[in-house]
Amino acid sequence: MTFWMGNAMSKCPSCGFVLDGHASRSPQDHRRFFAVIRAAYTHWPESHEFQPDNAEHLRAWLLCKAGYRDVSTIPCEFAEDQPALLRLVAIAAESAVRAAKGYAFLRPHGGGIAVFSAKSIQWAKIDQKEFNKVREAVEEVIEAETGLKPDQLLKETEKAA
Repeated sequence: MTFWMGNAMSKCPSCGFVLDGHASRSPQDHRRFFAVIRAAYTHWPESHEFQPDNAEHLRAWLLCKAGYRDVSTIPCEFAEDQPALLRLVAIAAESAVRAAKGYAFLRPHGGGIAVFSAKSIQWAKIDQKEFNKVREAVEEVIEAETGLKPDQLLKETEKAA
């Protein structure tokens, strides 16, 4: 699903929502995006190494995996030559973030720990054109990780209801 943004006023070919070419977003597309994530959470493979706590946790992970993330590094020179200690520090820090009800993903990187956090997809932060790219990237990750296309996930969830 791609939106053409040629004129100042364009219509979404799927839902007919009028887009102004700048900050507008399709509410239908936005709702579908979150429905796909909820469906992916419901059908998330039990054997997958990442096990989300809830759909919001999965959304943060999917955005990071799709490349829509911020990254910062925490230097840990004391553990630079000790990969097991560096991994332990990363696990402890990630647990602290989760206990604070936040979602960040930490991994050892070089002589420190890389902290990945999902960028915001708030209406005021990104327009429809950028949202399209984010949605498409997230849907590609979902398909690669679950083996199911987003529309299949939505149908499976609808059947189960």
